Amino acid sequence: MEFEIIKRETIKPSSPTPHYLRNFKLSLLDQLGPVAYEPLVLFYPKNGIATPEKSVWIIKKSLSETLTRFYPLAGRIKGNISIDCNDHGVDYVEARVSGLLSTFLSKPDAQTLRKLLPVDAESPEAGRGPLLLVQANVFDCGGLAIGVCMSHKLADAASLSTFIMAWSATALGFSQALLPDFSASFRFPPTDHASSFQQSSVDVFFFWSTKIS
Repeated sequence: MEFEIIKRETIKPSSPTPHYLRNFKLSLLDQLGPVAYEPLVLFYPKNGIATPEKSVWIIKKSLSETLTRFYPLAGRIKGNISIDCNDHGVDYVEARVSGLLSTFLSKPDAQTLRKLLPVDAESPEAGRGPLLLVQANVFDCGGLAIGVCMSHKLADAASLSTFIMAWSATALGFSQALLPDFSASFRFPPTDHASSFQQSSVDVFFFWSTKIS
């Protein structure tokens, strides 16, 4: 399969982030987290209702609206201590893929799968560049593969899942979308000595007492 990047742009929140929310503190767990992206690819066969062009338009519009609630994702990390929620935006890539989505799904391979993502998961940009990147891949058949990479410095798999569900709800026009939980920095206050964490990777595990026998 051949890939052709046809568009690169920046998607910003549909509404500006208020000044009092511009400084978002990382939690201690965020500071300890590895400098990498959490990758995810979502596959959508052609539904016969919306054209690929209409689907891509909905993807971008709903992403912009969702970023208003998940505003830290549109900012940039400052010194592994906080996020400057400056509405700089997220990177958006649109690609054309020669071939059928069904053909790829019948025999997926790692090399092609990586091309569906907007950035390498281990890119150091996760700690200094865009916190969220999206790539919309349109197949010849009209099927879509949406590659999402979210910085591990801000989110884990559960956070990524919450964002995807909120984004999906917005795209479908649901009025009551999921809201993010920004309480981590209160539960696990950050340290000012953040530089010592930037070159290390730490796994953190939690066990509830009821789960230990």
